[in-house]
Amino acid sequence: MWFTREHFALCNQLKLAGLQPRFEAGDIVARGFADLGFEEFQVLPGINLLSLTAGTVKPLPFEHREHFFWIPSVDEAVELIEAGAHQIASCVRADMRNWIITLSSDSLAAIEVAAPGLHVALLRALADIYQRR
Repeated sequence: MWFTREHFALCNQLKLAGLQPRFEAGDIVARGFADLGFEEFQVLPGINLLSLTAGTVKPLPFEHREHFFWIPSVDEAVELIEAGAHQIASCVRADMRNWIITLSSDSLAAIEVAAPGLHVALLRALADIYQRR
């Protein structure tokens, strides 16, 4: 799966706000390189990383984990939103161009985000939750 710069930026922002990367087999993680942009990897058993850009497999040294951020899937993003005591009040495809997601919570004001893709909309909502903490 290929991600956009916005996916990478939002997931990196989530890491900076406290969402720790996961390194379970099947997870997608990425890291930024100052001169190249971002590279994404799929975590393989034994904490090996498959570069989704180059196709190479390399072990992940423990001390390098801090440089990576996790890209949660759509389902994982929904789970993280719900784990943060929010409910998805509505999720609609508006004007055939954007997804609009509204979150409700007993303790915080409602959150509404819009994005051209469902995954980005969920990541924006999740980032909003993490920023409000």
